[in-house]
Amino acid sequence: MATLKDIATSLNLSVMAVSKALRDAPDISASTKARVQAEASRRNYIPNRAAQNLRLRRSGLIGIVVPQINHTYYSHLVWGAQLQADALGLQVLLGHSLDRAENEMQQVQKLISRQVEALLLVPAVRWQHRLATLELVRTSGIPTVLLDAYPAGAENFPQVSWVVCDDQRGGQLATEHLLELGHREILFLAGPNGSSSSAGRFIGYQRALAAAGVTYSDTRVYLADKDIGSGRKAMSQALSEKAPFTAIVAHNDSVAIGAVETLFQQGFRIPEDVSIVGFGDGILAANFRVPLTTIRVPQTEMGEAAVRLAVDMQKGERVEPRKLPVEITVRGSTKKKGP
Repeated sequence: MATLKDIATSLNLSVMAVSKALRDAPDISASTKARVQAEASRRNYIPNRAAQNLRLRRSGLIGIVVPQINHTYYSHLVWGAQLQADALGLQVLLGHSLDRAENEMQQVQKLISRQVEALLLVPAVRWQHRLATLELVRTSGIPTVLLDAYPAGAENFPQVSWVVCDDQRGGQLATEHLLELGHREILFLAGPNGSSSSAGRFIGYQRALAAAGVTYSDTRVYLADKDIGSGRKAMSQALSEKAPFTAIVAHNDSVAIGAVETLFQQGFRIPEDVSIVGFGDGILAANFRVPLTTIRVPQTEMGEAAVRLAVDMQKGERVEPRKLPVEITVRGSTKKKGP
């Protein structure tokens, strides 16, 4: 592997001059920089980031913890973070929480021990002790950006910010679409309690009903979670309670898919008997056996924005949480209500 000394010897320059040229230092002429860069390219020179960061007393590392990388929604978040980190010369270390609070704590502790400069975190579902991880990062002083959702009370941690989508607008768009198709009996399969995304989508659902003059009823709301299994369970409960409905707004695409599978097992047709809208617009939504109408979340852009926000926080800049826009993607799982 080529070294700075190899390049310097080849060009009859000092190692310091070569190093400055590669760092685009202002006291090196443009012609010398061009010569050095050409020689570095010819020799396939790879900078030693670890040595550079050691000199600068930096690790050059950003940690990210997601529930599971094999879920396409989270893999897109990680991909966006990786793209932005690469552009900034940073390296991403990945951890998985499996959506469990205790795993999340362990992963964050490991990343802190690796001296990451910032943390990106998709919060695990919690029913209690939901701020324990944030207390940990408060103690460490590491800038932390929450992705996709944030727990109540996160605003009380000065070194914590977040990047989310406009969940309320998304819930409203999903419900308005069904209302425009003539549906009035619309179930809502809610996400986990204590999550900003769950609360926002539910508020959007309620507001759309109110604007259309449709009376809201608790009997049409069923608690799910974020996975396919919880969608099946919530849908089974709604069917067992014989709640009248012709359409469904689901917390996310996975919950929608679980609900559809249960409906198919019970002889319902989608969308002839029931229309359903998901949330997220990942690969599963477009390629499910009934392509899902869903709310598109800019997943890759969310990951990119989180890295930029984390870097700004690390620099001591004043930042505001980001809320990214959403839009509806209409596919085959919804249609106009029949007579």
